[in-house]
Amino acid sequence: MKSIRPLVLSLLAAVMVAPLAAQTAPAATAPVKPAAAPTVTKVAPVSIAYVNSGAFGDPTTGLKQLVRVTQSLELEFSSQQSELSLLNEKLKTIVAELQKLAADQVANADAIKAKQVEGTALQQEMQGKQQAAQQAYNARAQEVQGPVLQQIGKALREFSKQRDIGILLDVAKIGEAILDAKPELDVTADFIGYYNTLNP
Repeated sequence: MKSIRPLVLSLLAAVMVAPLAAQTAPAATAPVKPAAAPTVTKVAPVSIAYVNSGAFGDPTTGLKQLVRVTQSLELEFSSQQSELSLLNEKLKTIVAELQKLAADQVANADAIKAKQVEGTALQQEMQGKQQAAQQAYNARAQEVQGPVLQQIGKALREFSKQRDIGILLDVAKIGEAILDAKPELDVTADFIGYYNTLNP
């Protein structure tokens, strides 16, 4: 009797669960309608050209306004450049003297130490002055060249618009990503002429 009761309970449980399973089973599936084909927007053909902004700074064939600003900036920092060149020459002299003294390191031990200390101090001074000059140059370049570069950017957009160029690339920035391009797509000289006419 005891062994039948669990069997009856398990059958009762099976009978109760079967209707629940039948209720949760998915109904017969209706045929699925195929999804509507996505609409494809037709893209109009686009003309592509390129410039080489590296040519903009060329002193003879570049953008005159940019060349003038760059030259004035270099003139402004010429004294710092001269000072750094002088320090570099002094450092080279110390290195040459150390090489001569190294021929007899025992006899020249004190002189070698003194030159090494002098060379290290000079190198640290030069590095500090280089960093300061570079920071000052970058700040001044941003101040002086920044507006000109913005003007060049606007002129490039206007130039492209006038010639109906859909995409204008700069090969100086893309570099090796361009594997081949027809020379007739290069509008660098045209843009330089256009810009120099507007900004003599």
